[in-house]
Amino acid sequence: MNSSAIIVDANIAVWTTIPDPYGLGRAHMRRIMGGEVIVPGLWLYEVTSTLYRHARGIAEGEAWLRRTLPAVLALADEIVPGNPELAATAGEWAIRLGQGAAYDAFYLALAERLGAEFWTGDKRLYHRARQVGADFVRFVSEAQ
Repeated sequence: MNSSAIIVDANIAVWTTIPDPYGLGRAHMRRIMGGEVIVPGLWLYEVTSTLYRHARGIAEGEAWLRRTLPAVLALADEIVPGNPELAATAGEWAIRLGQGAAYDAFYLALAERLGAEFWTGDKRLYHRARQVGADFVRFVSEAQ
């Protein structure tokens, strides 16, 4: 396992700026992201979409988004673009997980390829991944 690199889902990055649903706090999310953070290319879309949705619901949302989005995107040390090999592995993970869509499976495929831990804030994904033997998947509350 590559102990210096971690894969994080978009939720964890977003929760460094907005409250998480588990009440763990922004500092907790920043601690998780303390290593070398590597993400698949779709992470950019997920982070941007989530922050945009959040900005629409707050006063001064446009200004907040302009300040926040670059800071959150800068949390990734490396963004791995998609390629046919990663997509094929993600497809296999989606099948194993029984997912309706393969988005989350890209995170698992990248973590598996790099021998890294994958940290998620998605409880259902975490439990399902662990059920099918993905012992490299971690849930946000594990880092306490």
